[in-house]
Amino acid sequence: MLITGTFIDEISHDIPHQNWGPAEWEKDFQHMKAAGIDTVIVIRCGYRRFLTYPSQYLMDKFGCYNPPIDLIDLYLHLAEKYGMNLYFGLYDSGIYWDTGNMQIEIDVNKFVIEEVWKLYGHRKAFKGWYVSTEISRKTKGAIEAFSSLGGMCKEISQQLPVFISPWIDGKKSVMASTSALSKADAISVKEHEQEWNEIQETLYIQSIAGLAESIHQEAATPIEECINVENIEW
Repeated sequence: MLITGTFIDEISHDIPHQNWGPAEWEKDFQHMKAAGIDTVIVIRCGYRRFLTYPSQYLMDKFGCYNPPIDLIDLYLHLAEKYGMNLYFGLYDSGIYWDTGNMQIEIDVNKFVIEEVWKLYGHRKAFKGWYVSTEISRKTKGAIEAFSSLGGMCKEISQQLPVFISPWIDGKKSVMASTSALSKADAISVKEHEQEWNEIQETLYIQSIAGLAESIHQEAATPIEECINVENIEW
């Protein structure tokens, strides 16, 4: 199977930042092009106070650092130069990881999406979005977050595609800052597949106007008022 897309992990979660400049990133894009990569996904535009682009909103809101170089502009330039498509990853405030409150990610990214579209939406290589909130298990608020953020991205960009991806909470899913090499309360492959399928099915239902509301309404109908489908005259 030929791999044609990859993530750009420029602002890292639990590993050291690369701190590359334009020359290093251009070499990376050259190597990716030679390997057959035609799609690059910015895994996140920022994490906590570190940013890939000079977001005035995030610098004002969270006191984020003004980056020495606009990496998003650089990536778009290199993607255009080497004939690649770029998908923009949303902002990760870190608050969800600290508190379990995913609403803040929705609220903050509403402004990030608007800001980014004004700055870069016209660029040729800008082909879509990536929701950086990767989740596993039955994470509270995950469906609402994915649905809301995906809807915001599509609405502002005339329905450009939105990528999502799971975070597999497996045996080796431990923080690099700890000495542990594995954990006991890991999810199995079967459990992960089942739960991720449920998430995608629910997102699909919510994408169809009125369907979710109809399902909730029918679920509240008393059983004695229901009709067996075999008894319906067509």
